Order: sequence, then C-alpha cells, then structure tokens
Amino acid sequence: MGLLEVTPSMGYAAAATAPRRGGTLVYAADNEATTMDPPYVGDGSSVNVSSMIYNQLVKFTPTLEIRPDLATSWKVDGTTWTFNIRHGVTFHDGTGFDAHAVVAHFNRLLGPEKPLRASQWLPLVARVQALDATTVRFTTKFVDPFFLDRLANVTGAIESPAAFAKYGKDLARHPVGTGPFKFREWVQDDHIALIRNDNYWGNKPYLDGVIIRAVPDINARVIALAAGDVQLARSIPPEQVSRIEANPQLTIMTIDGLSTWFIGMNVLKKPFTDLRVRQALNYAVDKAAIVKAIYDGMGQISNDVVARGAAGYSPVPGFPYNPKKAKQLLAGAGYPNGFSATMLVTNGAYPKELELEQFLQEQWAAIGVQVTLQTAEYVRYLELLRMPPTNSPLEMWIDSWAEIDASQAIVARFGCRSFRPAGQNTAGFCNEDLDGLLSQIQRTIDSTTREGLLEKAQALVSQQAPAVWLIQLQQILGMSKKLHSPVLLRTALVSADEHTWLES
Repeated sequence: MGLLEVTPSMGYAAAATAPRRGGTLVYAADNEATTMDPPYVGDGSSVNVSSMIYNQLVKFTPTLEIRPDLATSWKVDGTTWTFNIRHGVTFHDGTGFDAHAVVAHFNRLLGPEKPLRASQWLPLVARVQALDATTVRFTTKFVDPFFLDRLANVTGAIESPAAFAKYGKDLARHPVGTGPFKFREWVQDDHIALIRNDNYWGNKPYLDGVIIRAVPDINARVIALAAGDVQLARSIPPEQVSRIEANPQLTIMTIDGLSTWFIGMNVLKKPFTDLRVRQALNYAVDKAAIVKAIYDGMGQISNDVVARGAAGYSPVPGFPYNPKKAKQLLAGAGYPNGFSATMLVTNGAYPKELELEQFLQEQWAAIGVQVTLQTAEYVRYLELLRMPPTNSPLEMWIDSWAEIDASQAIVARFGCRSFRPAGQNTAGFCNEDLDGLLSQIQRTIDSTTREGLLEKAQALVSQQAPAVWLIQLQQILGMSKKLHSPVLLRTALVSADEHTWLES
C-alpha cells in the first residue's frame, strides 16, 4: 500500500509557537453534503463532514494503516473478530457508547432497512454480538483479510441508537456521534456548523468549531481563500496553484489520491449493451491529452476503477488512443455512422469539469457519436446515480470512486450483487466470471495467490469496459499557513480532528 504523499508548497514550515486552543476553521468544500447518517453516506462531501462527528472501531492513519479508535484492541480467530470497546465514551446526546451501540449500527446495515452501504456487509457478516457492554464479536461468512479496512471506512462510523430511535431517517440532518465535533446547524445551500465536543473521550479538540461552506464555483473558492474568508479549500485547479503559492499567507498541499474518474454507462440500455460500443468509446479518448492539456500533468491515465496505490493494484493495458479502431468497432456493432446519447454532468463538482466534458464531446464526435450534456445540481445528480439501473433514465454520466482495496473497488461499483440502491453499481453491469474471481479473492489469505487473482479481475473489468476509464488526479488543496494538522488522506478525506488548530 502506498504512503500518503503530502507536499507542502515552498516556504511552508511548522509554526514557531505551540498549538493553541480556540478559533473556528472555515472550510470551502466543492459540494454540499447530502446526508450525515453513516449507513447512507456515499459522496465525498458527506464523508468529510461525517468524519468529524463520528468515530469507528478502528480508523486509518495518514499512511492508511489501521489504529484503534472506539476499540482499544482486537483479536481474530479465522472468521471470528472480537473487539474490546473503549470505556467512558458518551455520544453527543449524553447517552453512553457501548458494545450494544455497535450491534445496533450493524443491525441497520444487515437488517431490513437496506441502507445504501448494506451491500458491503451483507455478503460478509453473518452475525454481530455484544458479549458484554465492552466486548463485541463479529462472525464473518468467510476468512476476510480486509475486514479491518472495511471497519475503518465511513460505514463503520457508529451513530447513537437513542438518536436513531428519535429521528429515524431524519438522522441524516441531526447526526449524533462520539467524534471531536458536535453538529450545531445545517443551513441549506450555505453551510454546516460544528462545535467542539468538550466531552470528547480523546484529547480535547483545539478548535472551537468548524464551518463547512459549499462553494461549487472553483474560482470563488480561490477568491475566498485569498481574502482570508476560508482557511482550507478543496479541489484547487492546476492553473490557480501559482497564484496561491505567490501569496505569502497561503500554501498548496498536493495528495496522490485514490480517486479514479470515469464516464459511466448503463450497460442494460442499447447501444451500451454491446461490448464493442463500450470499447469503442474508450479507444476514442486521448487520455494522455486530458492529463497534459486540461490538468497540467497533475495526474495519470487510469485503465480501470482501481487506483494506483490501492492495495492489490495491478497495471492493466487499458485502451490506447486509437480512433480508427473505435470506428471499426462501432461499424461491427451496427453503428457505422455512430449514435446519439445523453451524458449527466454537474455544475462543476469535478475540477475543470466543463473543459473535460467538452473535450470528450469532441473526441466522440470524431467517431460519429454525438453526446449531449444534461446538467444537474449536485443533489439531483446523486439522486439520479442512486436509482436502480433497471429503471434509471441515465445513459452516460461523469463519475469517480475511491477505495483503498482493489477488490472492494470492483465489487462496490461493478459487482452483480451491488446494484443500486442497496449498493453502488449504477451501470447495471454483471459478469459472473468477474464475480467468481472476486469471491475467490475475498476468501484468499495467501497474498501471492490473491494478487494473481486481483490482476485477472482488474484485467477483466477493464476490458469489459462498463465505463470509459479516464484519469487519476492529484488532489490539490489550498490552505492558510495559519492552519495546522488538518486531516488529509489519500481516500480523498479532507477534514479536521482534535489535533487540528489555527494560529491567532
């Protein structure tokens, strides 16, 4: 597994003074969160906010290693995982955290509610038991080498059972966790405000609070950062890096993230039911030109859904730029003159999104494929992506995914049993050979054997082309030099914790 690559811009150095308490971090996010109920969190903005409110049994370090969080220790015996629970922890509503709260959370994931993230746990977990108030036991259906990684994901964040009993699905807007910050308010289309949890079980947070502002316009995020209105801004475009670096009050941080970008296709609809069409759309795109011309070289070509640096990643050939071959494939599929399709896009949720989409339109037009852009606000975009592929109106859409483990990346987005709404398979793609490989991978302990199976699985999903594979970009963040120790992970997590602080 690769290490976190966080590179400060020139002139950035540690503060000369010790960390101080006080101050409110104002954070410019690229999109508004959609939910703060862990079993339903599926977009990056919601993950970033939720990570400040909740804890998991275990969590990732910046190098993506596992460390204790709400669990203090654990042991594994084949399919049995036993965790010792931290004493003296309370939820933000004053109720106590214990092993029964862990069971309640996983019963939501495994029970009849079938939330968004259920598909990641249903094939895996047979039973969750509270042996006593401070001991919880998971019994898995097979020996799982990635179980701790799954627990460290946002789906492992534990909500207050009392709050869920009170709010039900409205917990999405009334989150109650055990994290370093408590929810204060959500002003739609403006901001989410969090305040310090003075009863936090760990070190008392330095910050008084965090305000997360949704600023979809890239230039507006940069302006707010330069004006001092915000101290942290996500998704800075490459052409703005020099401007920020020239400001002595600001710095740039780059992260080699684990997000891959692709264009999804509903493979249950013609013409995308035909493999030749899907492969043709891949061959028609000059991905090297995208990285160089649109993103100033701050990224690399992606050939499937698995990112470089993810556990189990294997390089696969992909589809080199070959418009002649693309035309031949279209003709063989019965579309010698191409076809027309509609692609769902957002109002700038992705950096330089419009430039990317216009480039793709031109590339596909060159092989006779006319693609019309259908723009939707981010919330509506997510609603459409979460519809079952069997009755979704979507044909094509811009998409991305981040996962630290290769097999989980493929299972989540293209597994036969991961169709929306219970999973994240929007494409309606199902390949039994691929699912068979993934099943073997999940049950294989020997790392050499597992890596060989993963290579076959990645090659298969790549060539089956349930998406037009595009790029893997560096994540670029703009920061005030007064901000110290933000949480920055390769998983695209950008947030704050008890160690984050601001100079006065």
